[in-house]
Amino acid sequence: MNPNAPEPRRPIGRATRLGLVGAGFIADVHLQVLRAVAGVEVVALCDAVRSRAERLARRHGVPRVCGDVAELLALGTVDAVHVLVPPAAHAAVVRQCLERSVHVLVEKPMVLRAAEVAELAALARAHGCVLAVNHNQAFHPAIALLQRHLAGNRLGRLEHLALQHHVPLRQLQTGDVGHFMFQTEANILWEQGVHLFSMVWALLGPCRRVQAVLGPRRPLPNGVAFAVDWHLQLECERGTAGIRMAFGRPWLETTVQAIGSDGSAWLDLQRGACWLRRKTRWLDFLDHGRNLAAGAWHLAGRSIAAVAGYGLSLFGLGFPDDPFLRGMRGSLRGFHAAVRGERELPPAASAEAARDVLQLCEDAARAAGVALAPPLPPAPLPAPGPARPGEVVVLGGTGFLGRRCVQRLRAAGRPLTLVVRRPQLLPPELRDGSVRVFAGDAADPAVLAAAFVGADAVLHLATAAGDDAGAVEAAMAAAVRAAGAAALAARVRRFVYTSSTAALWLGAGGRIDGSTGPDPRPAGRAAYARGKIAAERELAALAAQGLPLVVVRPAIVVGHDGVPEHSGVGLWVRDNHCVGWGRGAHPLPFVLADDCAQALVAALDAAAAAGRAYNLAGDVRLSAREWVAELAHRTGRDHHFHPTSLWWMWLQEFAKYLVKVAARRPRQWPAYRDLASRSFRTELDCSDARRDLGFAPEADRARFLQRVFDPQR
Repeated sequence: MNPNAPEPRRPIGRATRLGLVGAGFIADVHLQVLRAVAGVEVVALCDAVRSRAERLARRHGVPRVCGDVAELLALGTVDAVHVLVPPAAHAAVVRQCLERSVHVLVEKPMVLRAAEVAELAALARAHGCVLAVNHNQAFHPAIALLQRHLAGNRLGRLEHLALQHHVPLRQLQTGDVGHFMFQTEANILWEQGVHLFSMVWALLGPCRRVQAVLGPRRPLPNGVAFAVDWHLQLECERGTAGIRMAFGRPWLETTVQAIGSDGSAWLDLQRGACWLRRKTRWLDFLDHGRNLAAGAWHLAGRSIAAVAGYGLSLFGLGFPDDPFLRGMRGSLRGFHAAVRGERELPPAASAEAARDVLQLCEDAARAAGVALAPPLPPAPLPAPGPARPGEVVVLGGTGFLGRRCVQRLRAAGRPLTLVVRRPQLLPPELRDGSVRVFAGDAADPAVLAAAFVGADAVLHLATAAGDDAGAVEAAMAAAVRAAGAAALAARVRRFVYTSSTAALWLGAGGRIDGSTGPDPRPAGRAAYARGKIAAERELAALAAQGLPLVVVRPAIVVGHDGVPEHSGVGLWVRDNHCVGWGRGAHPLPFVLADDCAQALVAALDAAAAAGRAYNLAGDVRLSAREWVAELAHRTGRDHHFHPTSLWWMWLQEFAKYLVKVAARRPRQWPAYRDLASRSFRTELDCSDARRDLGFAPEADRARFLQRVFDPQR
């Protein structure tokens, strides 16, 4: 028995009434898993962004929404909470809940420092509450199977663990460093390391000594030197462990090799496998055969379970055979069983485990010599003064195309204004006062009105789609309408809107120039295309009222710092497997980002551009097959192109639609028209952009490919 545990409460005779604090991505996961946790009723969601909580509540049928923790606790109907807010806020929220005698499960990490755990654990004991941390990887089904093998003495004495953790981290690729894990050099340990450390704790006990070696560091826009490769050597209470963590890698892989005195086990945590190898009485060749056969039998069973589990879960006949979700289920079940007094809290979820895992995070950070504190914030930006003669306002100036446009405008000596959501991430050259900076959203009318006062021109490159996937079209249209209306009110001389060829109907063959308007049948298109079509229509209505509008529609934009897996090439079912929008043999309208930026900047002043629209496609027209082949050749990776007829692709989507109908899942009718338009069968005539904007895209294939893949040569 744990002497620090609260006295078990008697069963309350009803379902535990649960509130969730935080309505982000992980809250959605908790709500999915809680459907499989008996005796729990989610009665309220709480988030500072109330609209986000309302969307999540509607999706999962949660009856109440609150704006803060005090409002949630004031309901008086909550027995327990899951704390799902950012880690820096954990301690305050946990303390607030425990003081009201509410049981608490905290997403990992429990708090930011090991020393903070003791106070919260004492507070939980004083109020007779269960305090737990969601170390869900310690409940992973493969780890649970390994623990059963160890309990059955099948490996003998466990001596060593070797863990490999390779994670892509999409945010590194996109440059979105606003997440907690990028706020200090050490925070990646609190975000990713805790998963591995909690498994080591569950299997080998607390760590007594740690050594660390780091690989290369990647400078981030916020001043953090982010280590992309970590090698840790741990001496623990009951054995040793070696951990390698690699971030920003294309292949997602987490494995554990457990080596005992009399056997070993290899765990594939992505696929939920645990292959046991043991000593036998047989000769070596028979011993090897027996172990290989046992492994084959186990892996075959896992493969059947993975496929069958997906099918059963789709129709609501079983819980998904997803190792991550099953680990989450084990963790949540353990917490709620302890809340009901049915059994003790699992050790891996205890405050003791939280303290030891956090201590390992701190020790590893010190051994690696990484900073636990964030870098000094940049000096405050100068307050934006009045607009200067010829002032150009750029919306979306920190993006892929926006950065290039800003560079061109600055090189030309144009006075420049930026509207940015995170001004603290601006590079030093944009913080010296030479550029006016307004902090805010490119869809906020008040911010736009302030930024546009006295402006000469506006270059709109922002894609304000919002965070609700079901409302992309409305969000894009509303954001562009707000910008256009503000520009009209400010009487700017020119408003250049960066649309996309996705707004056009390109599935019918023939040839079109910029005078061809958006697809007249948007209902048959996907959400992004509908959003661009709606945005263009909103601006056309404002142009009829006097907005001096120019629309520019880039095609497949590529560059050395962009994402090579462009959706214009095909459907990237994996980052190295591309399913073509057709056979992939006809030329596609690639265009370099630098060439696009030249045309966009020119559109601000070109006299002939007033009231016109232009399409931008380059002169080097590779096919989808050729593009994927170049990717494979130049990156050394295993890229594949899969030619697929559009009708066959549509039939597959139609089959998925029927399955979702049968399973009563959300679905959208698969529109053949959208697939056909993605094939780029219609040729883009850019002679008008050449004539009016001086558009002169790269025409030499070798130089084009060099500028995309190897610009330093």
